[in-house]
Amino acid sequence: MNKSAVETAPRGLALPVGGMVVYVLLIILSIAGIGVSAYLLWGYTTPGATLACGGSHGCETVKNSAYASLFGIPMPVYGLVIYLGLLALLIAQNHPASVERNLSPYIGLAIFGASLVGVLFSAYLTYLELYVILAICYWCVASAVIMSGIFVGSMFNLRYVNQYFSFEG
Repeated sequence: MNKSAVETAPRGLALPVGGMVVYVLLIILSIAGIGVSAYLLWGYTTPGATLACGGSHGCETVKNSAYASLFGIPMPVYGLVIYLGLLALLIAQNHPASVERNLSPYIGLAIFGASLVGVLFSAYLTYLELYVILAICYWCVASAVIMSGIFVGSMFNLRYVNQYFSFEG
């Protein structure tokens, strides 16, 4: 473990400036994903609610399709779970206890893995919109773009975390 990077940083701030920029962007994207998923969930579960979709009816078409839920659970719930999970992992990654116990590389790997699952699932849902449902929900696209940003950011995050910590413990 690069002790000087940890010892010279303020409590809990264990990444270099570039790593902190990526870290903050990942937190912002996670919060944005929570907001989009919460809005979609409101639209899915509120009787008579119509999602604002830029003048198209794509959101309503997607919302009313057979693919709007999985195992009886509305799709936005899955989005909320993964975005909340990513936010929790991001906070844990830079928590002083994680830094002291050298858990940050493992948490960084979990962030990468969760974002990989999220981006693959988003790609599948986008495929369904384009080729099966034949309608585009702009909010769903926004969520896919956010998850793609988190995935790319998680690769940089993993690089920074592994640069300053080791997997050896």
